[in-house]
Amino acid sequence: MTRHIDHIVFGKPPVHGELRIAAIGATGRIGARVVELIESRSREWSTLGLQPRVVFAANSRASAVDLDGLTLTSLATRLHEAAIWPDFVDLGIDVVLDCTASAEIAALYPEWLACGIHVVTPNKIASSSDYTQQTTILGAQARSGAQLRDATTVGAQLPLLSTLTELRRAGDRLERLQAVLSGTLSYVLGNLQAGESLSQSIGEAVSLGYAEPNPACDLSGIDAARKLVILLRAAGVDIELGDVERIPLLDVADGPWIDAAIAVDETWRARAALAQARHEKWIYRASYEHGRARIAPERVPLDHPLARLAPCENALVLHSELYRDAPLTIAGPGAGIALTAAGVFADLLAVAERYVTPRVLVQAAVPRAGVGAAVLAR
Repeated sequence: MTRHIDHIVFGKPPVHGELRIAAIGATGRIGARVVELIESRSREWSTLGLQPRVVFAANSRASAVDLDGLTLTSLATRLHEAAIWPDFVDLGIDVVLDCTASAEIAALYPEWLACGIHVVTPNKIASSSDYTQQTTILGAQARSGAQLRDATTVGAQLPLLSTLTELRRAGDRLERLQAVLSGTLSYVLGNLQAGESLSQSIGEAVSLGYAEPNPACDLSGIDAARKLVILLRAAGVDIELGDVERIPLLDVADGPWIDAAIAVDETWRARAALAQARHEKWIYRASYEHGRARIAPERVPLDHPLARLAPCENALVLHSELYRDAPLTIAGPGAGIALTAAGVFADLLAVAERYVTPRVLVQAAVPRAGVGAAVLAR
């Protein structure tokens, strides 16, 4: 007996070999780079036998629809055509690509997932939201088979979430961890330690794309706190964002960040000098131990694993039942437009791969002269 398995479908299948994509935040720095990768990486798509097509695109001001496909070049003139978003199911959307930091967009994930539409995103809001929304998201995925792919919410392309998820599945139990999770603040404090002022370091982080044009979420620590929640949940810890003790690097609640930074430039210059005299380094450390989650600017000795990071790098030092004698350490660049966009594109390919698997021919066992035959052929 033989069986031919051409492809396995999770969620709804693409139409006529197309992968229809809705790109939200398509003209932002990360969104535009991902759209560029979708257009330019033809080899990956041909291997999968799928033709990607961005049929809907939007930014915070406008949107456009074209079933023949929108390109990065055409978006400059087309994003004024549709003031009202269409029904994504009617458009045959397979994947929503959310490259915003919008809570309003994140609130729509359960609806899309319930309809069998996958969501790929670096947006941290849904994955760090309260348990009511988390339960709704998980339930929608379970019913439809659609996926929320959010690997780039923590550490850009570093394998932080996947490592913790696999350890939890293997039965390991987290005991404690410490980490540097903000590439922005890693860059700022690293340059501060090298002699730059706080305001100058923040300005450079913004101009290089390590921070948003308004870096308030980074400076307040809320962005890093969301990352810690996502990381701990991947490890199986029951935690809410409000459970994280958060000490901001800079309080920018009242007025522009540049004014707040200049006001404390000399304070931070003195702090950096004191750390240097004591052979220490300032880091923005995330920690979890004895059920307590905390994120704050702290001094650590120069020989500490988290002190060895170059500006913009992230790191995780994890102690668990399996890694009790010697901790598991993962480190590397954890911010930047190119790295984050590459990770988002990898998540998009992972969704596409779920639609089509290689052709498999299964030959049932046939007893012959003491020989059992079982053939697997591609």
